Amino acid sequence: MSQRDTLVHLFAGGCGGTVGAILTCPLEVVKTRLQSSSVTLYISEVQLNTMAGASVNRVVSPGPLHCLKVILEKEGPRSLFRGLGPNLVGVAPSRAIYFAAYSNCKEKLNDVFDPDSTQVHMISAAMAGMNV
Repeated sequence: MSQRDTLVHLFAGGCGGTVGAILTCPLEVVKTRLQSSSVTLYISEVQLNTMAGASVNRVVSPGPLHCLKVILEKEGPRSLFRGLGPNLVGVAPSRAIYFAAYSNCKEKLNDVFDPDSTQVHMISAAMAGMNV
């Protein structure tokens, strides 16, 4: 594989990782908010004046769409991309290296196994994963 091909694979992997991170960032924000214990989306009611005594009723936790609606209403659309910068710092180089390593491994293994066989793809993916 030529140096130019390696650079093309590095660039393609970096671009792919960047686009993937941008597209999934809103989902990650919603997931994180739903998992966070400090989020005020969960509502608990304490009823002290009941006939049977004190009781606690827990309202069912909201789903992802409700969380998305609350985030958009209270913080605006830009808040769905919080944390994107640091994420891109890790994702873009990682995907670039993975993609280039996968291509290099695949080219070398095509000489050992049947070209573009299942074994070539599986071993190349495993080897590229160990490099990253």
